[in-house]
Amino acid sequence: MHTLMQIRHQLEHDLGLAERLSSFDVDLMALGQWGRPAGFEGLVLESPRGIPILVSQQSFSDALLRRVSSGSDLWFQVSEGRGSRVLLRTSMVRSMVRAPRECMETASDLAAHFSDARRSDEVKVMFTDSRHVAKRGGRAGQLKEAKRLGVIWAKPARVVDVVRDAQEEQGWL
Repeated sequence: MHTLMQIRHQLEHDLGLAERLSSFDVDLMALGQWGRPAGFEGLVLESPRGIPILVSQQSFSDALLRRVSSGSDLWFQVSEGRGSRVLLRTSMVRSMVRAPRECMETASDLAAHFSDARRSDEVKVMFTDSRHVAKRGGRAGQLKEAKRLGVIWAKPARVVDVVRDAQEEQGWL
């Protein structure tokens, strides 16, 4: 029978838990940053149903977003022009089989807000799942137009206040 000290040693050293705990930041939960993967420097928001939404700060986050996305997660990107990639991490909410419409609209609004078209009333945003995002080459991290699952007409103005609050909390401003 294992003693408590043996179990602790096994968890900390054999399974590497000590290193993971040393980098664990409890304050991320308090800041509403549940869903932030290690090394992600972008913005983390929450959808109306509590699903984490990641907004890449620049294209350098694309490889990380591709690596953490899985299952029912959806990528959002403006159809025309430049903009941030947005990942709706539905897979983190086990009770969700697929992303609810209002969460997809929020992610689309964020993609539009963080694009060249942010001052437009409506912006065409395409979305797809992780399997249809380019894995390498000059288009790594970009959605393949032919493989998109659909399009949502986003309204960037709907998220202005939410974005400003999140940016202040997360030190973007």
